[in-house]
Amino acid sequence: MTREERIGWWREARFGMFIHWGLYAIPGGVWKDTVRATGYSEWVMYAEKIPAQEYALLAKSFKPTRFDAKAWASIAKKAGMKYMVLTTKHHDGFSMFKSRLTPYNVVDATPFKRDVTGELVAACRDSGLRFGCYYSIDRDWYRPQGPGNRYKQSNVWDFPDSKKEDFDTYFATLAKPQIEELLANYRPDLLWFDGIDMKSDAQVEELYQSIRKLRPECVLNSRIQGCRFPAKIPPPHCDYISTGDNEIADQLLGFEWENPASMNTSFGFNRNDHNWVEPKEIVSRLVDIVSKGGNYLLNVGPTPEGLIPQACVDRLLEVGKWLETNGEAIYGTSPWRVFRDGPPPKPGQDQVKEPAAPVEIRFTSKADSLYAICLSWPEPEVLVRALGKQGLSDKTIAGVRMLGSSEEVKWQQTDAGLTLSVPREQPCRHAFVYRIDFNHKQTP
Repeated sequence: MTREERIGWWREARFGMFIHWGLYAIPGGVWKDTVRATGYSEWVMYAEKIPAQEYALLAKSFKPTRFDAKAWASIAKKAGMKYMVLTTKHHDGFSMFKSRLTPYNVVDATPFKRDVTGELVAACRDSGLRFGCYYSIDRDWYRPQGPGNRYKQSNVWDFPDSKKEDFDTYFATLAKPQIEELLANYRPDLLWFDGIDMKSDAQVEELYQSIRKLRPECVLNSRIQGCRFPAKIPPPHCDYISTGDNEIADQLLGFEWENPASMNTSFGFNRNDHNWVEPKEIVSRLVDIVSKGGNYLLNVGPTPEGLIPQACVDRLLEVGKWLETNGEAIYGTSPWRVFRDGPPPKPGQDQVKEPAAPVEIRFTSKADSLYAICLSWPEPEVLVRALGKQGLSDKTIAGVRMLGSSEEVKWQQTDAGLTLSVPREQPCRHAFVYRIDFNHKQTP
């Protein structure tokens, strides 16, 4: 199977749910006398240098009786998300799936005794969502690791004498076999790796070839190699690029990419972190990312009881409502020749009457339609400078309308741009989409 065949569904999806859930949900950003109201709560073991055997005791109290895989899938569906990625093993080394390779897993080590990964796979399949497995392949604080990577993010309080040979043993006897186990037992559509450059090139190649043999259609992210941005595009051994956490590319990359993002300052549940990203900003980020050819993988951090926090649910449902009206400008779209509208004319250049309230505009495209997405309400009219006559020398405008509105949109095209009227009533909240349909000019 070719990369082009694999990446098709992912390229159409544009919006997915990331889920960070594990033993770290129990402390929720609090460990003994330390209370962290911000920051990555899933890093509590590393941040507090908790001995592995002490941290492992959390498994005895992991009993999320309110966990409902179908409810989680339903929330993702209502939010307009098309795929889900679960942390099947984070850096703490605890497996959130039934594993024959270690008893340190959600079925064998907890009183819950349920395979949450298996339940989520089934719920996603029933809901028409694609399913992906996050796997921390270079960091594992529960087991000896070689600390010789540039990030120094290994467990050196339990294993101060660990060497590269310990990593090689871990890779050969646990990490690679667990990936193969995930592929065989759950058949994920995507593998989302989190690595820090500890693997040799030979180990990366070995892992890649094993994945391709077991599940050729599985989509892979660029962190199979490491978390640094790839040195060359297209990068090897992956189907798309993962940017840094909450890092949005500032330009068109010419290759598929995805932004892993949090809804507050933590990915795992943090009981004291209420720094929530508001729905308007989520919509703006989604539009910005898609305009540059990317996907938005937006995280939720479920509680120890197994609930997605209500603040997340409320925001996701509002974004889903926006997508009900404007989804055609997001799903299955491609970047246009520019992702945003150009700056105003410089002094001395031909001037036109400026709109009363200039707005940020992003572009997406599909077939013979262009979507000009205004990130705020444009009053009393909007000038789209990128759509001047000179910029559309090969096309003519067949019609313009605003998604969700039945009101007529009047338009006038000049060399300076395309001026659009604004409907009397807003058809939605947060961002507003003009659909511009084209005819191709006939060649003589």
